[in-house]
Amino acid sequence: MESLKIALVSDWFFPSVGGIEYHIHDLATHLVEMGHEVHVITRFGNYPDEKLPYDVHRFRGRVTMDSFHVSIGTDALKQINELYKMEHFDVTHGHSIYSPLAVGVANLSAGIRGIPSVITNHSLLGDSILNPAYITLLRISLRKVSSFIAVSRAVEGDTRSILGRNLGKREIYTIPNGIDADFWEPPEDKEELKESLGLKGVVVATTSRLTKRKRVHVIPAIAKSVKEEHGENMTFLIIGDGPERETIERLIRQYRVEDTVKLLGRQPREKVREYLQASDVYLSPTIYEAFGIAALEALACGVPVVANNHGGISEVVEHGKTGLVSQDDGELVQNLMALIDDEEMREEMGKNARKSVEDRFSWEAVIPEVLDVYERTMNRGGGNPFLLYRFHQALKRGVADAGVFNL
Repeated sequence: MESLKIALVSDWFFPSVGGIEYHIHDLATHLVEMGHEVHVITRFGNYPDEKLPYDVHRFRGRVTMDSFHVSIGTDALKQINELYKMEHFDVTHGHSIYSPLAVGVANLSAGIRGIPSVITNHSLLGDSILNPAYITLLRISLRKVSSFIAVSRAVEGDTRSILGRNLGKREIYTIPNGIDADFWEPPEDKEELKESLGLKGVVVATTSRLTKRKRVHVIPAIAKSVKEEHGENMTFLIIGDGPERETIERLIRQYRVEDTVKLLGRQPREKVREYLQASDVYLSPTIYEAFGIAALEALACGVPVVANNHGGISEVVEHGKTGLVSQDDGELVQNLMALIDDEEMREEMGKNARKSVEDRFSWEAVIPEVLDVYERTMNRGGGNPFLLYRFHQALKRGVADAGVFNL
């Protein structure tokens, strides 16, 4: 494939940190290494963009919700339209159908500039009484997007359900999130690393934003059950922060597992890697997981995963090979104890986990699939322009000074 000029778009990008933010950064970096030109379009924020190996364009909209890291408005879209007229992108790749900026620019790209657009859905919708209204809004706002990527089969099904008949002949491609397998790698000496971090016994790690949906609050009760079975030679690590932190702290005290459960808060990426490398098992208690990038990072570090068999994480973890998947919390505890008791099984699954990441989830495996979607989407063309834009173009052709919209 010839070199492409690619726009990656999302509200969620540095300086905020999370799965989508790092996904965009890693995708952009690897595309540049392959000879493509990449521009990231995102919201305003204070970050040393000049140190990144690709161009970053930041825009501030009239509507800003800092707690959700969202900023959007017609003024921002007008500025982005000018950027598109200047840069002449080949394809637009938005990230998250729940990102107003990604959706707005994908529509601008395909519906005004005639440039094919793709959006990756990274999330599951979940349950809410507002879902019917939300789905209607999504169907309307996604109507000009040329094609879609889903990060798991669970997300693909969710996306098809959301779009319904509005999907039409557009394609949904299922491509997993990629991971930097050179960064997330097994340690040279796990026991030495444990000692340097002050950890004892079998170490069980969980990295997550502390929200009700992630269900990290069940870990203190699980730790109590494991402690009663295995004594003091256990350590549970909870890495992350969020609105449920106080609840989890209270539960740690309530179950009297202060000496077993360490709530470490948010940690730098390099420190998260150290804690994962020092871990023996990764525990994922969540149910609504679109993909499971945190679990994938653990697998890349050679750590077997115990998870619930729901959402996309069960597509990442191969039961009996790279970890154990469970139907409910009772089985989750049983599977966790089984791995704690069997060091040989942990080591075998850890080796399988690392190989699985290299074969299926490394950027070297994922990028060709993404580029194939770009090519397929571009071959289909830019889609149908908005009716208002077609009217505007007709005016421009018929009236000399009809460029009032400056589109």
